[in-house]
Amino acid sequence: MRRPFLVLLTLVLVGITACAPTATGDPTASGTAAPTPYPTPVGGLGHRPSSPVTITLLSPINGEVVHGTSVLVRVSITGGVVTSTTSSIVSPTKGHVHLYINNQLFLMAYTLSETITVKPGFEYAMHAEYVAQDHYPFSPRDVTPTIFFTVAPA
Repeated sequence: MRRPFLVLLTLVLVGITACAPTATGDPTASGTAAPTPYPTPVGGLGHRPSSPVTITLLSPINGEVVHGTSVLVRVSITGGVVTSTTSSIVSPTKGHVHLYINNQLFLMAYTLSETITVKPGFEYAMHAEYVAQDHYPFSPRDVTPTIFFTVAPA
């Protein structure tokens, strides 16, 4: 009779100890930094912060015919900044520009303008997105309308 009581008491004490808060001052008690409110997603986007930022694709313009083998892509950002710092600590007003060409991620830029190489004789579809410092999108996504431009044959 005494042995089952001791086993039960031991299990209860182990359970209480495992659930008790630590007195180390470390929020995770593991020596690692406390998780951010918007951690970098693993396996899915989960909850993402919103952003007040608006991104606009300035050039090229929709329907433009580009001559040569390069085109200057320019975007503007309102309500935030573009930073070269990558971080898992997400700020709604700091981020990067992702440029998509023909629905494929083409460039992850830390500036508002970039010259890209294009091939004469082709039509391109392009859009840009303002993403968080961890390179994941905000929710809702901040994406420009898709524009189409053609590169004139040489």
